[in-house]
Amino acid sequence: MSKTDYILTGGRFYTSDEARPWADTVAVGDGRFLFVGKEEDLPEELRDREVIDLGGRLVLPGLVDAHAHVGLSALLGDDDGQMPAYHCKSKEEVLETLRREVKAHPLRLFYGMIYGQAEAIGPEGIHRKELDKIVRRPVVLLEEECHSCFVNSAALKAIGVKEDTPDPAPGYSYYDRDEEGRLTGGIKEMAMMPLLKLAGDFRKEKMRAGMKRILDNLADHGVTSVFDAGSYLKEEGTFRILKEMDEKGEIPIRIEASHIIFKKDQLPGAIEEFKRLRSLYETEHIHFHTMKMMLDGTQRVRTAKMVTPYEDSDTTGGTLISADQMEQFILDLEEEGIDFHLHTVGEGAVRMVMDGVQKARETLGRPLRIRVTCAHVEVLHPDDIDRFRELGIIADFTPSWHGGACAAEIPVMERLLGEYRANHSLQAKTVMDTGAVVTFSSDEVSLHALERWSPFLGMEIGHTRQEINDGGKAAPVFPPEEERLTLEELIKGYTVNGAFQLRMEDRIGSMEAGKEADMVILKEDLFTMDPYSIHAIRPSFVIIRGEWR
Repeated sequence: MSKTDYILTGGRFYTSDEARPWADTVAVGDGRFLFVGKEEDLPEELRDREVIDLGGRLVLPGLVDAHAHVGLSALLGDDDGQMPAYHCKSKEEVLETLRREVKAHPLRLFYGMIYGQAEAIGPEGIHRKELDKIVRRPVVLLEEECHSCFVNSAALKAIGVKEDTPDPAPGYSYYDRDEEGRLTGGIKEMAMMPLLKLAGDFRKEKMRAGMKRILDNLADHGVTSVFDAGSYLKEEGTFRILKEMDEKGEIPIRIEASHIIFKKDQLPGAIEEFKRLRSLYETEHIHFHTMKMMLDGTQRVRTAKMVTPYEDSDTTGGTLISADQMEQFILDLEEEGIDFHLHTVGEGAVRMVMDGVQKARETLGRPLRIRVTCAHVEVLHPDDIDRFRELGIIADFTPSWHGGACAAEIPVMERLLGEYRANHSLQAKTVMDTGAVVTFSSDEVSLHALERWSPFLGMEIGHTRQEINDGGKAAPVFPPEEERLTLEELIKGYTVNGAFQLRMEDRIGSMEAGKEADMVILKEDLFTMDPYSIHAIRPSFVIIRGEWR
């Protein structure tokens, strides 16, 4: 439907504008809101436009996904690599699946799969010699969070890792070794990035099709702007494809792109590389304002940086860079006016960012002008909760995890983190209640579960803290129950706050005269419907810059 100048009336417009949270009429012209308010207040000079009656439908502002992986997900694809093993829950299941696959496909040059949860394999892991006995060609067994893997000797050789190869970032990104210092075949975090050269499918048309599928799916679910949090390998190739897509009119939404730092040796030249990429690949729909960094890992493989050690070991995890490097890099980004977005799962990683921002402010004698975002924020130290607001740091959460999808069962987490930390994770409501800016995102990394990119799935799980795949209403409530978010809070995080993170608050995020006319029209009433049906919402219409999809 192509329309540029019209009036929408007869709807219930939830505007995300604190000064005017509800309206019943909007006027649109040249892709912008000309009026938002009550029908009787509509100026006479706007009344000669086409009038569309929405019949009481609920309308939301266009939604913002504040942390996604468009290029990386297209790279990893819509299956489990090559072997159907995503639901393997034990070491023997994984090995037996590999045996069957090798027998069925003996001529493959590479065998790769994503199996189930890391803890299902057991503390001993899978030794490379066990895999060597099954097949001599390279094997990569990736756990479902995609932060650790097990490989055989051929895979280690393929990526040039030898017994004396140093760990990229001890405590965070490293190669597992036995008591004698010999490689076992376990790899943690960014040390396994070269394996994507074996597992990834970089064909241009395959990448283009995957990214178009993702972007169309986001738009169809009401997302009109997205922050792409990094493509890792083939970053420039991904940007090149996206630029070509935009020139052909194949990108329906705004993309805030980023240059991602995941290796220490990237740090010295990161800002110049960011500016080079920005100069080459900015387009009408693709913009670069943000640097991304993988600062720590995940709790379940003990690479997330904690303030105090994990309950079952003496490690506190690790970080990609030091505290001194963090402060200086924030100052460097401030000088260049480049925003900073960091993967921070552990309480220690969040604290490092907070300390870096605080020290940078003290050095400058003023608040930062750049916007710093801590993403994921799975665990917080109680002493740091108020510091988001005090330091002006944005907290980005993934609500689809709030039913426990990113965690092991609570007894396992208690053995890993201790009782308090295991039962006080993902505290988005507590952080939002302080007055801090909280945003929401999807953070999926493949196409095999495209339905989990939906912001409405995120809204349901963020509201109920019950996992869809575990039964929804019948599922256990992921603790703490008091962290359930209201729908108003979720919409705020997906609209005005998301727009603020992307530095677009003057353009999008709320329905206000002068802003770009992004709207999501629903046949369901989000505020009165069964909350356990929210995940299934598919908008009746999505409007982006005044144009109907």
